[in-house]
Amino acid sequence: MKLLSVLVFLSLSLTNVSGQADTTKQKVYRVSLPYEGGGSLVFIGVSALGFKQLDRVASFDQADVVHLDPNSVNAFDRSVIFNNPANYDRAQKRSDLFLNVSILSPLLLMADKRIRKDWLDLLTLYVATHAVDNAIYFASAYSVRRARPFTYNPDVPLETKVGVAKSNSFYSGHVSFSSTATFFLAKVFTDYHHIKGWKRVAIFSLVSVPPALVAYNRMEAGKHFKTDVMLGFAVGAASGILIPELHKRIKQSKSVALEPFFSATGQKGLTLNYHF
Repeated sequence: MKLLSVLVFLSLSLTNVSGQADTTKQKVYRVSLPYEGGGSLVFIGVSALGFKQLDRVASFDQADVVHLDPNSVNAFDRSVIFNNPANYDRAQKRSDLFLNVSILSPLLLMADKRIRKDWLDLLTLYVATHAVDNAIYFASAYSVRRARPFTYNPDVPLETKVGVAKSNSFYSGHVSFSSTATFFLAKVFTDYHHIKGWKRVAIFSLVSVPPALVAYNRMEAGKHFKTDVMLGFAVGAASGILIPELHKRIKQSKSVALEPFFSATGQKGLTLNYHF
């Protein structure tokens, strides 16, 4: 789903570019198109396999479920356990909708002539930003097993609690991917227009709404605890802000690039490389 949205962003960006590029203005970000563009697309594509493997790693059987005790969950998170299961499906659909809206939201940047001239750099930077966010998510989700809230809920049938993708509550990928996209939108817009102070705060507050809606509905769907969505929001927001900021700071250095790597043993990630 995430890969599909990124590809849609690519195709729509191509059709929305018009006019002669303005080469008189210095670019805001320095981006390595062949390394970061191609490499990050491959990384996100490979991530589809990573999600499937994560679901298998996070499986539960009946013996796992019977040992779950709601009282073992911290008081701050515990209330999510008892959300009404009748609302799960509707909340799941709403969270997917708000996620897709968030991921496509950077298309709004193409309406701005000042920004549109750098569309290829920004597309590359957007994909690289999601690649970094994916890498952080996988590092966490594969390392930590946390049962999803609905597996504790006494009103949920046992057969629903067993199977794949039951112990990957930590942390919310949906929320992280959503905030990555919307905060990237705000970061790029405010950088290009040199917006500071309270106007900048207002813009970042506005783009917080879609990931907040994703977070609320992920909890309503019984998929994540409060701390899961809070951390997902923070990680995504940090990715959406810091990756463009890194490229902004190193734009004068042609020897620096953010590059994905793949090992012979199947490990994958991203590196910040310096080329002599």
